[in-house]
Amino acid sequence: MEREVYRLREMRTGVSLEGHIKPFARVRELTAVRLIEGGRMASALVEGSDEGEALKLARETLRFAKEEDYHLPTGCKARWERTFEADVKDLAEELSSLAEELGKRGLPLSGTIEFVTRHLAIESTNGADVEGSYSFMKVELEIGGRVPFSIMAGSFRKAELKELLEPYLNLVEGLRGVKPPEGEVEAIFAPTPLMELLFGPVLWKFRGSTALKSPGMEAREGETTASSLVTLFDDPLDGNSLRYVKADDEGVETRRNVLIEKGTVKGLLWDSYTAWKAGRESTGNGIRLGERIFDAFHNLTLAPGRKDLDALIGEVERGFIALGLRGANALDRATGNFSVVVTPALIIERGEITGFSRFELSGNVWELLKNTTGVGSELTRIWPGEEVSFSLPFLRAEVVL
Repeated sequence: MEREVYRLREMRTGVSLEGHIKPFARVRELTAVRLIEGGRMASALVEGSDEGEALKLARETLRFAKEEDYHLPTGCKARWERTFEADVKDLAEELSSLAEELGKRGLPLSGTIEFVTRHLAIESTNGADVEGSYSFMKVELEIGGRVPFSIMAGSFRKAELKELLEPYLNLVEGLRGVKPPEGEVEAIFAPTPLMELLFGPVLWKFRGSTALKSPGMEAREGETTASSLVTLFDDPLDGNSLRYVKADDEGVETRRNVLIEKGTVKGLLWDSYTAWKAGRESTGNGIRLGERIFDAFHNLTLAPGRKDLDALIGEVERGFIALGLRGANALDRATGNFSVVVTPALIIERGEITGFSRFELSGNVWELLKNTTGVGSELTRIWPGEEVSFSLPFLRAEVVL
């Protein structure tokens, strides 16, 4: 019998601000098991560290599984640690001070800041011997006032909140409402709305399971799917990422996998099972969601360009900055089609921000990437809470309003 045991212990401490500061602390521990016997595979997950209970549940479902010639992947031995400790009291004082300062500027502040530390362990009869841990800071803030917007950002270390917010605050203060531009314009997407647009379509198009279940819908190696300014890759070995792992959730060694290089498709992401079905090898992209393994990215990164935000804005004759989107959760991940409300949109005329507006925008994610005209030089780290992370800059593209 083949056996794989996965253990996760996740500790979260932080503060929330909804009228007043509220500290919190949470610990989550889970144990998952996969078994293969007589060509049948079963899996089970329990909250806590009771491996025996997980094994029992897996055995109970084993006889109902279909027979296949699949085997657990050959695992690796990996050790890593990138953790830090943070003082919640200091964090509460920093958040309270920032809220007071922004309140005086007419910018009400609310949201949550937390420190997350994750400890992973994977063992299998096929050689996996993994122990790793990493920490990160996760920020989700809502800034009110005349131009309300939200920001999701993170850091692999304790970062100053004002440092994360200041670039956005400099953009929105003192603006008035104006009419949006019409026709062909350039749009600059901030990292958070860009993440909301990319998440579903990229995950769909670059998963090996899409090639198996929906042939023809996956990205094809060698095809042009974006501007030459766009290079997109998964990099779990980036020491500054929010998901820093040397082995995936199956115990397979991870690596940097390029999805798009200068606009051209380079390959897909595979876990061990989908790779086996397709006659390929795992790319180290087995991600555990509950008791199941999925093929997905660890840390989706859009390679930064050479221009800072001021330079991206300065080259726009007519356009806007999308600081927020509503309705992105309804986009069609299979086609990339979207219809959203941009709110707030900061209107740009002749390289200067002239005011703010709100309007509908329809388009296609892949056309957006093909029409990219500029990529920012600074990466924002984002953890959306789906076991994956992002490293994204500002992106500028041509759109039609």
